[in-house]
Amino acid sequence: MSETESICPICQKKLRVEVAEENGKVIMTKKCSEHGVFRSVHWQSLKTMRYAEDFDLFKYFDEADGETVSVSGCPYMCSSCESHVSDTVIGVIDLTKRCNLKCSICFATFPEHEVAYEPSKEEIVKILTFLSQRNPKPPAILFSGGEPLMRSDIAEIISAAHQLKFMTILATNGLPMAKSPELAAKLKKSGLNIVYLQFDSLDDGFYEKIRGKKLLADKLKVVEICRKYDIEIILVTTLIQSFNDVETGRLIRFAAENTDIIRGLIFQPVAFTGRATDMPDRENHRSWRFAEDTEAQTGGEIAAADLFPLSVMVPPIKIMSKFMKKPWPLFSCSPYCGLVNWVYVSKDLKLIPINHFVDFKKFFKSITKTAQSVESKGKLSLLSSLFIAAMQSLNWPLVTKEIGFFTLMKTVLRMHVFPSYASLGPVRRRVFLLGCMAFMDSYNLDLNRLKRCVIHYATPDLKIIPFCAYNNIHRVDVEEKHKLPEKT
Repeated sequence: MSETESICPICQKKLRVEVAEENGKVIMTKKCSEHGVFRSVHWQSLKTMRYAEDFDLFKYFDEADGETVSVSGCPYMCSSCESHVSDTVIGVIDLTKRCNLKCSICFATFPEHEVAYEPSKEEIVKILTFLSQRNPKPPAILFSGGEPLMRSDIAEIISAAHQLKFMTILATNGLPMAKSPELAAKLKKSGLNIVYLQFDSLDDGFYEKIRGKKLLADKLKVVEICRKYDIEIILVTTLIQSFNDVETGRLIRFAAENTDIIRGLIFQPVAFTGRATDMPDRENHRSWRFAEDTEAQTGGEIAAADLFPLSVMVPPIKIMSKFMKKPWPLFSCSPYCGLVNWVYVSKDLKLIPINHFVDFKKFFKSITKTAQSVESKGKLSLLSSLFIAAMQSLNWPLVTKEIGFFTLMKTVLRMHVFPSYASLGPVRRRVFLLGCMAFMDSYNLDLNRLKRCVIHYATPDLKIIPFCAYNNIHRVDVEEKHKLPEKT
């Protein structure tokens, strides 16, 4: 069906990979001369994978250079490698290795290499300044760990990022906030935009098995605390087949019931790296059925065909960049990285994906043509093209019923004149982002996919490393190089 390159999970030598269809699934097979054959599920459904490929609109632009890797330094020479296609959309900075949990599926901790890694505030400000000077500048910074809230200077770090005009995102298990609600007020004042909250289940049994203790009450408490201080939340669920994949629908409903404060729900299929590297029956727990499970568990309100690759957003971003002082990077990640959509929640809590309001095929076909010639068009011409494409693609009966004609017109005009998230106005409190972003591990690493990664770690020595390359190849070396000196 196709070929790519990967690495041996044991010795990390680069290997050729065959990608082939088997009984409707897509399987990756690679062979190391020393360690044998490795097989991994690439996609659970060939049909869904082909659908995602059809909406990978990045392929229509000059920035895309085909699906060939064959660069001797990839994936070992990150930051100095010229084969990487995508710019940084989210810059990730690990603030500490300290954590108040010891999760069996933590991708950031290798049991045989647990070191004290905690960059100083001065080092972090240096990283932030470096990222702020990149062209294009990443719109968002995600502070990760470990548990970032274990740092006493976390508010000062967030404030530094806020002053550099980054959207600030905090990845946390939420436990320190649940214990000390006043911490949320401090973080809000410092400029925190989004809490990226670990939220795996609505059943304490799952937390006990995977996280080591009952956590649901604390998770729900954090939601209420963030509501009080108006800190928006993106729930992030580690998805494990045969464990919590049966809860996909329940978690979607929970997000829908709390759209006043929950801006998104992102499922992340477990990656077999870090503590999960040697998880028994690995391939039996690899979850790639998110689209199909979503359709089944929402009673068809959100169908598999309502989910799209993030790269569907490339044409509108190229157009809207003409109206920004500092253009955004393109959301040019591979269609194999995951599927997303924005879901509107009606007053009676019905789930309506936004492609039900707008005919995506018609809309994106039109604006892709416009975006391909964006440099030769004036702002008025671009606005007209975008507006006409939107008006011709709308499902007017549904729009009138659920949103209202005048509300829509005001929202569209705001978005065209002042393109920003805030321009959505009150509509944004009824919409949440639903998605599944699958990290790669050394078993299913695909270098063609890796070179389009848009989520990049930034290190103390000012290197930019793609997310999945960092966690599978570079993390141990970076942490060893920058670990804290041992106490004597």
